[in-house]
Amino acid sequence: MGLIFKSWTVWLALAIFYLLSTQPVASLLIRSLERYPVFNPGQTQPVEPQAIVILGGGLPRISPEMSGFRPSMYTLERLRYGAWLSRQAELPVMVSGGGFRPEAAVMAESLERDFGVETRWREAQSTTTRENAVYARAMLPEDIQSVLLVTHGWHMPRAVLSFERAGFYVIPAPGMLADASKDTFRISRWLPSARYLSDSERAFREYAGYLWYWLTYCN
Repeated sequence: MGLIFKSWTVWLALAIFYLLSTQPVASLLIRSLERYPVFNPGQTQPVEPQAIVILGGGLPRISPEMSGFRPSMYTLERLRYGAWLSRQAELPVMVSGGGFRPEAAVMAESLERDFGVETRWREAQSTTTRENAVYARAMLPEDIQSVLLVTHGWHMPRAVLSFERAGFYVIPAPGMLADASKDTFRISRWLPSARYLSDSERAFREYAGYLWYWLTYCN
């Protein structure tokens, strides 16, 4: 297209498209969102958490081989980490996620069947991160003021903002953080890939979502 139209803007767009499809650029964008350190269950916190809240990461998928539904990839990663934290911290668990095929039910089933962890609260109305927080506040007992929040590191800034505005004291427990070992230079990491383009898209979406939440919460 650039050769046909002889336009520098087309070549610029192609260059940007290429860069966003490479591992170093996608990793940089994702890691820039990972502002919170790994949670250490053995470390004393200024305020001790009273419950664990695990956020859903996408509508459940049909699972013909198991005659039902299975959590999305992102949700399953959060469940795995949340289950481990539950055993370490010995705290009750809430799962949060709605939609026309409510995530919370599938999340609770997976926690019990796959990880042996019981779910105390199922919040199945929310369809956004903001609603996760609002409905969690409405469902949890009033004396629960501090929560250990489980989600991906790149999603945590928007999640923390939402839960703090809903009235919680939030202890972030980010999971599935980017692997810093992949930052070393290798030619193969500069080959374009749809996977890395998807990572870049997710990072831009999170930045846009955080900006929108911040503007609407603060005005």
